[in-house]
Amino acid sequence: MVASLKIERIETIPLKIPFERVNPRSWSGLEILLVRVETSDGLVGWGDAFAYQCQSAVKAALDRMVAPMALGRDPRDIAGLGYQLQRALHLFGRYGITIFAISGLDIALWDLAAKRAGKALVELLGGPVRTEIEAYASLFFLHDVEMVAEHTRRARSQGYQYVKLHETQEPEVKAARDAAGRDARIMIDTNCAWTPVEAHANALRLKPYDLYWLEEPIFPPEDFRSLAALRRETGVAIAAGENACTAFEFDKMFSAGAVTYAQPSVTKVGGVTEFRKVAALAETHGVTLMPHSPYFGPGFLATLHLAAAAAQPSLIERFYLKLEASLYGDAIDPVRGKFALPMGPGLGREPDPAVIKEYRVKE
Repeated sequence: MVASLKIERIETIPLKIPFERVNPRSWSGLEILLVRVETSDGLVGWGDAFAYQCQSAVKAALDRMVAPMALGRDPRDIAGLGYQLQRALHLFGRYGITIFAISGLDIALWDLAAKRAGKALVELLGGPVRTEIEAYASLFFLHDVEMVAEHTRRARSQGYQYVKLHETQEPEVKAARDAAGRDARIMIDTNCAWTPVEAHANALRLKPYDLYWLEEPIFPPEDFRSLAALRRETGVAIAAGENACTAFEFDKMFSAGAVTYAQPSVTKVGGVTEFRKVAALAETHGVTLMPHSPYFGPGFLATLHLAAAAAQPSLIERFYLKLEASLYGDAIDPVRGKFALPMGPGLGREPDPAVIKEYRVKE
């Protein structure tokens, strides 16, 4: 490696982009934390760290813990730097904010590596197995029968064959199934709403609606033994993993037989580097990868490249919201229920500076 190549600057850029509110109790906007990394050869890479409802904390972790250790390091030593960051910062937890921060940096370094090679990220990952990836509509928290039916019908009319609900009650699930038709796939994400006993009863109650998967039905999400029992005893496909950080947690999950579908989140799990480890583990355990990706920044682009390079096809989550502005225009909008892989250098697209300027959170 050329010794003079260094990380010269790491900037965290907090954004908040409003969206059309579908529920008066919902968030007022999506928080995004961009990570801009500039190197001594003049290249700029972009990442983002998971920041919904935790933006200031993740920003502080990046600014005060991660960035000081990464500045001056060789940006090409992605795995080595990531390992050293995880090891040095493990005292602050192997879940949550610290790993979110490391994830944002890791994504930016992969963007840089691909740009330096003059290739799309997917080409560094082994090349594209596919250039179109099936999308699914991930409906917001609606908790209203008529709204669930309306949004499901709208998603189906736009070409989505798969629709995910964030609901826990049977009337909403029935409304979605009736609106979608029997040929559509319906998933439910409960966001860890139930105890193991409640999850067992509810899984059986909802089973007649032919769920494609039941996502995170148990609290705490790391209760892999109870997830495995639920999957075994009800015959319902279980999805989980958005709250798991690093490949070690997924190894425990897979060894327990807890899931049918694994859902690593590139902005939470440890970035592209850890995501690739999880993908390899999933393949060896016969678990299907279904990335968690309800975001609209560099992490979403990274997810598309990871899915495009995987041997087996995945579904890619589209948070079913109308944002006031997009960092990438319509380049990340699905067409007839499919995403097109952006094949420009790095992640394939650069964020719109006008959107960054307009929606940057005042500090």
